[in-house]
Amino acid sequence: MNLTTVAPRVGKLALLASIFAATACSGGGSTGAAPVPNTQFCGNDTQYALASPRSGQNISANSNATIEIVASGNNNQIYQSFKNFELILVPANNNGSTNGQINTGALSLTGPNSFAPFPSDYYYNGTLQSGLQSGLQYNVYLNAFTTNCVPIGPIGQLFAQ
Repeated sequence: MNLTTVAPRVGKLALLASIFAATACSGGGSTGAAPVPNTQFCGNDTQYALASPRSGQNISANSNATIEIVASGNNNQIYQSFKNFELILVPANNNGSTNGQINTGALSLTGPNSFAPFPSDYYYNGTLQSGLQSGLQYNVYLNAFTTNCVPIGPIGQLFAQ
């Protein structure tokens, strides 16, 4: 599935909360930005999908690989403050552990892509801060790293090669 609903099931939310407890406590990002007191700023006010590579496709294990997502519309939190968001890649078969988690830097607004799943598409990309482990499948989450929000997703899966 390459689209994620914005209202995950309660059990899934509880699992994500436990998976990302360490991320939430530390701010989640490597930018050093101070947490934003408004915990409603989570980016969960729209839908997302992986744009490049598409969900289920391969990605280079290089440390400078770029991942692009697409959001539905621009009347949402990510469009207003995309620099406060990052992508998190977590090994899919890690039994709930965040060991091996890789983050992108802050997202950038980018140009159109041929993949257009929504009536109004806005694209964002992030560059991996370190390399992926070749041969692993990764779940991709969207994170508002300046908050204590639970990351959104997974919004797709990628295979490192």
